[in-house]
Amino acid sequence: MSGLRRVALERPWPADVAPRQLHGWLKQQLELEGEPLRWAITAVQTLPDGTRRLQLEAVLLVGP
Repeated sequence: MSGLRRVALERPWPADVAPRQLHGWLKQQLELEGEPLRWAITAVQTLPDGTRRLQLEAVLLVGP
C-alpha cells in the first residue's frame, strides 16, 4: 500500500552542480526516498569553508 510522507532533508550542494542544474539534481536526490509530489528549497547556507548546503521540504509518494 502506498502513502504520503513528509520529509525535511539537508543536502550538500556539489560545486559541480550549477544553479540551473539544481532542479534535476534535487529531483534525483528526492527520488532516492520516494516519488516527489511537491518539494521546495527552504534555505541555502554557505559555510565558512565555502561549501554550500540546501535545506529541502518535500511530500513523497512511498510504497509499491
